[in-house]
Amino acid sequence: MSRKTSFLLFTTSFIGGLAAGLLLSPKKGKQNRAWLSENALELSRWARIQRRIAEHKSSREIDKLRKNIQQGIRKNIPDLYEATDTIPLSDDNILNE
Repeated sequence: MSRKTSFLLFTTSFIGGLAAGLLLSPKKGKQNRAWLSENALELSRWARIQRRIAEHKSSREIDKLRKNIQQGIRKNIPDLYEATDTIPLSDDNILNE
């Protein structure tokens, strides 16, 4: 299972569990809303930190991928200037053909 799928599964499970807990809670709606408003700030801080961590990790992974692609291209595709450097061409050869 990929990380993206795992994260999506975790997020939907968390939200579904939260919704079920609120619907089945023995507390009244007003008490639930008060609890949610108290803990929403902490949850938003946690989510912001997790987003920053994810952005940092993803940018590192993208940089690694970019470097690997560049190295693969350099290794497997010849430099055309170097490959054609030894071919003797003059203006006469180019114009006569």
